[in-house]
Amino acid sequence: MRDQRGRLTRILLDIGAMVFVLAAVGAVGWVLTVWSGFPKGTDAYSHLTRLRFVAEFFPRHEWLYSWSAGMPTFESYPELPYLAAIPVTRLFGAPVALILFALLGFTLIGLGLYGTVRTATGSSVAGLVAALGAIGSMATWTWVVNGGVYARVFAAGLAACACWAAARWLGTGGRAAFATTALLLAAAIASHQFVGAVFAFGIGVATLAHPGPGKLRRAATLAVVTFLLASPAIVPPLVRYGGFASAFLGLDRVLLTSPATVLVDPLHVGIALLPVVLLSLIALWRPRRAVVMLLGALTVWVGYLFAPGLGIPSHLYYVNGIDPFTVTFLIALVAALAGGFALGLARSAPIAAWRRHGAAAIAVALVAFNLWLGPNALRANNGYPRIEDSTAPASVEALARRTIVVNPSDVAHRFLPAIAAESVWFSYVYAKPQLRDYYGTGVVHPDWLAWANAAVYTAPLHEGRFRAALDWFAIDSFTIFDDPNFTGNVPAFDRDGGLSRLATSDPPTFREYGVRGAGGIWRPTNARALVVVGGREEYDTVARMALDRGARPGTLIPIWWQDTADRLPSELLQRAQAIVVEDGRFGDRAAAERSLERYAASGGRVLLDAHGASGALSSLWPVDGASDEPIGEWHLRASSASLRVSDFAPPRYDDGPWGAPIATGLRADARALLAQDGRALVAERTVGKGAIVWVGGNLLYHAKAYSNDVESQFLFELFGPLGRDSTVVGDATRLDAERVTVRSGGASGVFVSESYHPKWTAHWSDGSALPVLYAGPGLIYIPTPSSDGTLTLEFGRTWTDYGVWVLVILGLVLCVSRRRATPASAD
Repeated sequence: MRDQRGRLTRILLDIGAMVFVLAAVGAVGWVLTVWSGFPKGTDAYSHLTRLRFVAEFFPRHEWLYSWSAGMPTFESYPELPYLAAIPVTRLFGAPVALILFALLGFTLIGLGLYGTVRTATGSSVAGLVAALGAIGSMATWTWVVNGGVYARVFAAGLAACACWAAARWLGTGGRAAFATTALLLAAAIASHQFVGAVFAFGIGVATLAHPGPGKLRRAATLAVVTFLLASPAIVPPLVRYGGFASAFLGLDRVLLTSPATVLVDPLHVGIALLPVVLLSLIALWRPRRAVVMLLGALTVWVGYLFAPGLGIPSHLYYVNGIDPFTVTFLIALVAALAGGFALGLARSAPIAAWRRHGAAAIAVALVAFNLWLGPNALRANNGYPRIEDSTAPASVEALARRTIVVNPSDVAHRFLPAIAAESVWFSYVYAKPQLRDYYGTGVVHPDWLAWANAAVYTAPLHEGRFRAALDWFAIDSFTIFDDPNFTGNVPAFDRDGGLSRLATSDPPTFREYGVRGAGGIWRPTNARALVVVGGREEYDTVARMALDRGARPGTLIPIWWQDTADRLPSELLQRAQAIVVEDGRFGDRAAAERSLERYAASGGRVLLDAHGASGALSSLWPVDGASDEPIGEWHLRASSASLRVSDFAPPRYDDGPWGAPIATGLRADARALLAQDGRALVAERTVGKGAIVWVGGNLLYHAKAYSNDVESQFLFELFGPLGRDSTVVGDATRLDAERVTVRSGGASGVFVSESYHPKWTAHWSDGSALPVLYAGPGLIYIPTPSSDGTLTLEFGRTWTDYGVWVLVILGLVLCVSRRRATPASAD
């Protein structure tokens, strides 16, 4: 009877403690206005955009056409929260769904921390100190009220509950506790990979360190099952990017430093958590294994926080998107666990009662004081962190929204915003696509987007590059932000007859310009192709040179053939004006040379970009071989008197000579277009109606490295004359986020101003498959029959998109079938 009464008392205490945690979450969120008004935080609009987008287009929601010339909606960004929120979004709207993200996230964090400490130590007081310490820390709330990164907080809530389940599993060995741990960890990873992975690693280490038999087997089983269950969020980045490291790590960038005071500042970690940790350690005196491990984790995150100030290179530690000054969130959670564990273990340790009770009383007082001090300090603060309400009339977002004038339903052209304060809300308000690279992670071709932004905003204006960026990305309007980084070209824009001033804000923070006669995103065309067979750098070099000199969707389309020259398809050869082959990209060289010779004889031009020395070349080429030699000084002679060789950039590489291939001999039926010391640097041989050109001297790279217009123009002319605009009238319809149809007749192909991705597929009216090629600045070209018909372009699925669900099912089976583990005593 006494045992039942004691058990009932513990249950009531736990219920009361959880109610207290819920009340604290509600009160702090109310003070910080999280539950009222528009969702807070600078990134709130971006999450609202995804919520509305998924709710509108599910299940065809995987191509986010409205951002960054199109990008996968979730390829490297987990989608679980947005899919789970579809019913709420459709019934009550995206703002309500996002506020529920925050409510669930913070509630689960509080309950998860309480349950973890309570289960592991048996102390309700310690559990409350941990939960309320984290909830009272403004570092925990800053991720929402300032940053607006709601998915991270939701993932942390799931992971905190996984810690609770893991504590029960390690203590009892129960099958249900194991399954709950794995499912919650997988859900956390599928909500935010980084946050979920941090907690999964921590639980894995705790499993290895926990006493009892078979600890390695337990940890391995948990890791395998969690991976299987979370595979939809793990496998696609592994397949697409070759691993998380290549997608998220190894970046060099300047990062903000943090003062040491953030660890005790009420606006950040707060006055309670670290003192509670220190106080509890003093009371415990001899820390147990779990506390030591948590202190180690706390040290790691404090090191990450202060790494920029210590001068540690960012590529050694920085995770893309997780800025060091923001990890006070993780410091607060780990400190709450460390303090709670130490306090809970101290309350059951054989020490003097005054130490146990005194430490608990002081900890409760500190946590209670910080619960009052932190929210009031944050609400009153105007610096960082502060409550960001992007709908406030005085906000720069609201000013941009009042200023910008667009056709909201136009999905055939793009808007180019200057800064994030415009782009963050634009796609939530309008269906019209925008170009800005708002999310670094997941953007398909960030280098080309940077090229487009530089073409518009970098002074002095490069006219050819500016026109190319507008045309290739189908931009019909763009803004200028009142900052020297953006205003340098304003005088040129005001003089430009092809532009018109659409709007100016008051005050003049924003200017909006319209582009007269802007081309559309989908354009049937008879433009010839400039095919590059080589690596990414080779293609970028040739393409940028061509785009600066008039290559447009209607005149000349650079195309990147990512396979070898021997596999060039006939439909591409028929449309090519010139083919540039990077040395070493032939595949079966004999077969490739036969194909290239036939192509040249029919009127095409073939260029070999020579790299290094080569022995005897076949008779196809205008030179018989090349030697790789250092060139310390130019002694150039051109076959054309109009080529100003004196304006070539110097042949220098760093502080040494320019190493480059020079022909060893010129064939009798060839001529040297450019020679160095009497030996050919560029040579041409006529073949039928076309020509074969050998390009030595590493001239393509030299022209790019020195941005030399004379060299670039000379090389560009080797591709043949630039044709007149041959755009064909067509009719395009966006069926949904993933599918577009384009009707045309008399066109040899269709240019699509959407980012190239391997998942794109194309079909003609008769059902025949058509190749989808990488074209222009990371965009798309599809060769089509010249007859009347309809092209259907679809963002499809690969085997990994379906195969991961087999892994999920296998993980569920392992959860159900796993035999009960041997329980171990808590440590």
